[in-house]
Amino acid sequence: MLHYFDSIRPESIDGHALDQLLAFGWYRMHQTLFTCSHIGANDEHRVHWLRYDIGQIKRHASHQRIRRKNKSFQFTIQPTGSIEKEAIELYDRYYATIDFDGAGSIQQCLWGDEDPASTIFDTKCVSIFDQSKLIAVGYFDCGHKAAASILHSYHPDYKRYSLGKYLILLTLDYLRANDYRYYYPGYVIEDLDKMDYKLFLGKDQAEYFKPEILSWQLFKDELLVRDSIHKKLK
Repeated sequence: MLHYFDSIRPESIDGHALDQLLAFGWYRMHQTLFTCSHIGANDEHRVHWLRYDIGQIKRHASHQRIRRKNKSFQFTIQPTGSIEKEAIELYDRYYATIDFDGAGSIQQCLWGDEDPASTIFDTKCVSIFDQSKLIAVGYFDCGHKAAASILHSYHPDYKRYSLGKYLILLTLDYLRANDYRYYYPGYVIEDLDKMDYKLFLGKDQAEYFKPEILSWQLFKDELLVRDSIHKKLK
């Protein structure tokens, strides 16, 4: 397929418009939206945008294990305003431990160099606490009937609790309670497994965007392996 990359910076965006852009493989970065087919220094890795029909996600035993591990923690879900000092410090701790190309800060990810007060997105913040200690933070954008996770971080000392996945489960709880239809976790990457955790909700329920036909298809494991795709293209 042809490589592509595009971005737009709308002055404003309502929920219906965000739903439509997400449905065509666009995603939020700073105060812009972008879409692409490949990433890497030489665009060598194909990406596959994912979504889930929330009503089709099954209750897996692994999901229940994550919930049980985190049952002693408290959480809040609130509109995103200014970033608290505790969240900034938490993200700095998290960022120092990751081995992939992540945003340098929450501010940079959500707003770039722009004023948070001028945001065009309806962004919610999920905060998880161990008593009074902030141990994980996640951000997701809400459209009319669709939502997309944007950024997650957690305290490295709590790695064994699968807090990144727990943030996703809490996000889905909120979306179900508010009658959302689709959840967009971002993309997975051909030949790189760093983003494969997004499939833990259930590969059988996951869909990927196929730009050649502008349609969503059921996910298949061969999408993650470059050789299998290239052989089919020959």
